[in-house]
Amino acid sequence: MRNTKSFSNALKWAYMGNIGDRAISGVITLVLAGFLGPRDFGIVSISLIYVNFMQMFLDQGLAPALIQKKELQQEHCDAVFWVNLITSLTFVGLTVLISGWWARINHAPDLARVLSVLSLCIPIEGLSIVQTAMVRREMDFKTLTIRSNVSGLLGGVAGLVMAVCGLGVWALVGMQLTRDFSALLLLWRLGHWRPRFEFSWPHFRDLLGFSFHSFIGGLGTFTDMQAGSILLGVLFGPVAVGLYRLADRLMGSVVSIATTSIQGVSLPEFSRLQDKPEDLRKSALSCIKLSSIVTVPALFGMAVVSGPLMATLGAKWVPATNVLKILCVQGMIFTLSYFTGPLMTALGRPNQVAKLEWARAVVGLLFLSVTGTLLRGVAVNWQVTGIALARAIPNAMFVTPVFLYLLMHFAHISLRDLISALASPAFASISIVAAVILLRLTGIALWTRPTTLLILETVTGGAAGLTVLMVLDSQIRRVTLGLVGRTGLFSTAT
Repeated sequence: MRNTKSFSNALKWAYMGNIGDRAISGVITLVLAGFLGPRDFGIVSISLIYVNFMQMFLDQGLAPALIQKKELQQEHCDAVFWVNLITSLTFVGLTVLISGWWARINHAPDLARVLSVLSLCIPIEGLSIVQTAMVRREMDFKTLTIRSNVSGLLGGVAGLVMAVCGLGVWALVGMQLTRDFSALLLLWRLGHWRPRFEFSWPHFRDLLGFSFHSFIGGLGTFTDMQAGSILLGVLFGPVAVGLYRLADRLMGSVVSIATTSIQGVSLPEFSRLQDKPEDLRKSALSCIKLSSIVTVPALFGMAVVSGPLMATLGAKWVPATNVLKILCVQGMIFTLSYFTGPLMTALGRPNQVAKLEWARAVVGLLFLSVTGTLLRGVAVNWQVTGIALARAIPNAMFVTPVFLYLLMHFAHISLRDLISALASPAFASISIVAAVILLRLTGIALWTRPTTLLILETVTGGAAGLTVLMVLDSQIRRVTLGLVGRTGLFSTAT
């Protein structure tokens, strides 16, 4: 059951899936933010942190193990499927029992009911893990693209309708459940693998050695990524979480469009090339270049227009402006080391990945704990800004340099190669900032509504960045001109 799809074709579909999914999700999130406030977003975010944590224990690193294993048998998949299903149903009951406790420690009594309902997402994930792993193993990202885009659209429509009807926080709950359930149905309709009523303990145990280290590493990543939100909820309540999570989600949407698309393809691709060092080097370098070309300029652009963006959503979201700027900088830095985990996992080093992720998590927790303690009692905008800084500083100073060094070491990437890959996005980012600053020097912000200003700055900065990329990077130039040619914009036909 080895993959038969080419890396480029898989990457194309992964990009299409993430662009469609994140575009739909981003637009709907912004619209819902206008209807709802930070507290509603915070309650659902706190609930989903718990749900996502439980879903990690379903996976236990078994999905990467299914993808990476050279000689995979049906018995491996059957064993993982039935363990996931039984475990997920157990977790639903556990979640309902402790929902009141989770609500109390986050200072939000109404969170208990929301969490109990959202716990239905856990068995939905349990029914999806093996199917998704098999589709990814086959490099069939077309199926994943259709699934994510259609389910995202259905969930978004459900959420918007419920928000218009005045259902408040339940609009976000309905959106999540509709999205997850429709994604499950589509996955089983489009995927080819089906479970058998068999369970083989030897085959399950065969995966545990690899999956355990992968799971421990994933747990470290989860702790690092979610620690800020968890600390905000425990110390400051759901309003602070809502402000922080909206900014984090906007930044994450940009990163996901480029970097997550490539990362999803990179593990099966790196696994395929694990015995071909030169091909692996070229593949890893291509992943860095492709992700940075999209991610770095886009995050620079989002940071520079963060003021008009938050003002457009309403005064209640303005305290998240500086948070978004800080998180965008962190996202740019994080992009440089995003492929260290997939590369080392593909090379059979999940235990080292686990140690790295936990080192990152421990350093981050230390900074967050000290910062959160110092910020108790101050205004909410200082609280969320301080937590964002506490996440960004250790990543920039300590964590990313180590991850980047290991990526370059194991992929045999030279410093010259890395600088060459990052040159185009760096110049494009500078041009975006310069274009927006020049626009502001005209005084346009004094007489323009925030929404209009946001559009003007986005178009101006985007045009400047794309122009520089096209001038400096022949690959971007060919892709862009090809897209323009297919739209017929320069056609002379009448």
